[in-house]
Amino acid sequence: MEHDIQDHSTFTDQVLAGAITGLVEYSIMYPIDLMKTRMQIQRPYSKARYRSVFAGLLKIKLEEGGFRLFRGMMMPLLASIPAHAFYYSSYEMTKRVLSRSEFGTKNPIAQSVAGVIATANHNIVMNPADVIKQRMQVYNSPYKSSLHCLKTVVRTEGIAALYRSLPTQMVIDAPYGALHFVLYETCQNYFNPNRKFDAKTHLLSGAVAATCAAAATTPLDVCRTLLNTQEGAVLGETARTKIRGLPHALVTVYKMNGAWGFTRGMKARIMHQVPSAAMCWCVYEFFKHYLSEKETK
Repeated sequence: MEHDIQDHSTFTDQVLAGAITGLVEYSIMYPIDLMKTRMQIQRPYSKARYRSVFAGLLKIKLEEGGFRLFRGMMMPLLASIPAHAFYYSSYEMTKRVLSRSEFGTKNPIAQSVAGVIATANHNIVMNPADVIKQRMQVYNSPYKSSLHCLKTVVRTEGIAALYRSLPTQMVIDAPYGALHFVLYETCQNYFNPNRKFDAKTHLLSGAVAATCAAAATTPLDVCRTLLNTQEGAVLGETARTKIRGLPHALVTVYKMNGAWGFTRGMKARIMHQVPSAAMCWCVYEFFKHYLSEKETK
């Protein structure tokens, strides 16, 4: 078995670093995430049509007010604390467990398995908040607040609506997580083999990993947005009361916009994922190393 660089961070270090990372990510990247949702909306003719991400941000600010760019942020912001804590700590823990087997932490199989498990843990915590977030993000959302949205969804559609997109989320993020972590670790092995904190290599590795993983999984992400938002205009045109499950979402996206519909919001998704992942890895690695070194002094 290949000998790996020792990571002296504790489980507590990883949990705290992950929690801080979640707060930083959602605080900074939320407007871009809103644009991704808006650009994936399936209505072929709507006032909420945008030429580009930055043109869309400006249009929302001018027509709906600057606050609209952050409306609905509180619930996913709070949920991101435990979600990211589980995400990074479960990845590190799984990778360490596999390192005691025939794999080793530098083996892509170990990294991909750990990435899938970490992503699943993150999604179980985050999925209800994502449903509320995206319903708040759509154009002319009828909800007064995230809490009002949550109460309305549970009352009218049942609590199962908060997890309707979870199977799709898992299908999307299993390959995303596996590919993302393998690419990140591969870049780190090449650019930062000693695994010391180095902001430039963490930023670069996170950006490369996110670009490839985000582009590859955009078609499924479009379906997830449709399942989360249950757009009234789409339901009206398809004569349905609900979009149920990934197969139904795939058919609906194709009927509404053809094959091109599966690429909607790809630029916004990449523009969100790349700086988000780069920033997250840099923040996470910084606090992991900082907390670990502080304990050893």
